[in-house]
Amino acid sequence: MPIHRFTYFTLATIKWPVALLSVVFLPSMAWALWQELSADPGAYLFVVVGALSYGALWWLAIRKWRISWLSTFEHELTHCLFAWMTGNKVGEIKVTLRSGGHMTVIGSPNWLIDLAPYFFPTGAVTLLVLSALVPGLDPWVWQAAVGLSLCYHFTSTLAHTHRGQTDLQKAGFLFCWMFLPAANVVGLGLTLAVARTGWTGISHWFSMVQLAPWNTTIAQWFALWAAL
Repeated sequence: MPIHRFTYFTLATIKWPVALLSVVFLPSMAWALWQELSADPGAYLFVVVGALSYGALWWLAIRKWRISWLSTFEHELTHCLFAWMTGNKVGEIKVTLRSGGHMTVIGSPNWLIDLAPYFFPTGAVTLLVLSALVPGLDPWVWQAAVGLSLCYHFTSTLAHTHRGQTDLQKAGFLFCWMFLPAANVVGLGLTLAVARTGWTGISHWFSMVQLAPWNTTIAQWFALWAAL
């Protein structure tokens, strides 16, 4: 069986369990994000500076622009990345100056490809990878760049999120409402954890999710449900 068919069937099988778990564990993920932010607030100073700088620029000027090529390019690129990651090939990619864009999947499209741009901060992740590959990079500069890119991702995603968006229609609005809040908390939490402590921050963040004080109650609920 081709990889793209295997990933399609796997993702189709786990789609609604993932949605349910996203809702159930959203409070735990949000708690872990708060723990990450409050652990060492000073470590995020330049991330906040970068985010606020872009946020101010966006509010004063960028949000009024009719040109959307850059945000559309990142949006379609993220679709492409997840298409490749799930064993598919990418056909046509079209990005226009003002009228959006699209890409075509050669293989088996899936909901993860459809929703990837709405929770995966491609620019910030790229910067974090570069910071690991390029030694001697000023940490203040790249942390500010991470903050800027996170704010850019938020405003870009906001612009692309509406009822007429075909990506959301294909995945289903109910599923989007259940999955995307938790997915965004995870994406932000992991990005900030890596920005603060390096790639070991990933395992630390997930360990914090496990330590959420109400997880024992959730486990008891699942055990009770399984016993019925």
